[in-house]
Amino acid sequence: MKNGIKTLAIWLIIIIITVVVILSIFDNSSNKLAYSELIAKIEAGDVKEIELAADGTKAEVVLKSDATKKEVNIPSVDNLMNSLQDSMKNQSIKVTEKSQSIIMIGLSLLTPFGILIIFLIFWFFIMGSNQGGSNKTMTFGKSKAKM
Repeated sequence: MKNGIKTLAIWLIIIIITVVVILSIFDNSSNKLAYSELIAKIEAGDVKEIELAADGTKAEVVLKSDATKKEVNIPSVDNLMNSLQDSMKNQSIKVTEKSQSIIMIGLSLLTPFGILIIFLIFWFFIMGSNQGGSNKTMTFGKSKAKM
């Protein structure tokens, strides 16, 4: 039974790593927009709405010609706001900021070191249960072995 739990845990870890790698390879690029394209579309008046991420590194943009949201990496929020200043005064572009969920805050705090610590605790839990159950403690002192 204990070997079955170990095997299941190893397969689960392999499946999670495989899914993450596949999702990172097949990232959907049709829903992405370059920052320079965004600035050009703002100046042309083609942008309807911009929703900034809570950390200010990404934004979701809705164009007037396309209803789907496009993701843009923002190098500088200050430069973006300078570009949006006139459009916001005319109220031709709606700019909002997305609040960060509690789950995302928790995941951002879970660094690779946190994942490593959780893995080590899990590993010692599995390996500790296979120690045979002897209650003998280690003692130090003179050996009674005959030479």
